[in-house]
Amino acid sequence: MKYLLNFKNVMGIFLAALALVSCEPNEDHLNSNQLNPANATATITPADLEGEWILSAMETDTVVDLNDDGVFNSNILLETNCFQDMGVNFLQNGDMITTNSKLDFKAGNNDDEFACLSGRTDSGNWDVENLNNEERLVITMTIDGTTRTHSRVLERTANTFAFDISKFESEQYYGNPDGTDAEDVRVLSLEYTRVN
Repeated sequence: MKYLLNFKNVMGIFLAALALVSCEPNEDHLNSNQLNPANATATITPADLEGEWILSAMETDTVVDLNDDGVFNSNILLETNCFQDMGVNFLQNGDMITTNSKLDFKAGNNDDEFACLSGRTDSGNWDVENLNNEERLVITMTIDGTTRTHSRVLERTANTFAFDISKFESEQYYGNPDGTDAEDVRVLSLEYTRVN
């Protein structure tokens, strides 16, 4: 009987402690974007992407040391400031404006220098669609007289979106590094962070 009363006391203390812990306020600090009911839905809508975004990561399949500091990274943005102004503005009417950059590994008089080609602005149209339960960013742009439509599966958080890119698209950013230390590098994905 003594052990039964002891067990009841221990269980009573445990349950009281559990009740107190569960009633304490949550100390986690959530930003307003995480608390927004619109972010609770799994479906991405065009309204979720409207606004200005800046490139925040350009992930490659191989680590590189473009700035010769002895530190190798798979995020190209940690190796060069060439892409610091690269971004996109998704307008409410379905238009978009992008600022793009490209690494040139064949610059200079002897085609052996590294250079950044930045500041190119392109425009086009955009939309978000759901195909096979995957949210996709669909972009149509005309660059150098050729119109292309790309559809990419989106990964999204409250303040970022990311998508994988093809080998052809990789070359649009990473140039032609054939014959250089970076010739086997391929950009795999781009991540953008909301500016406003």
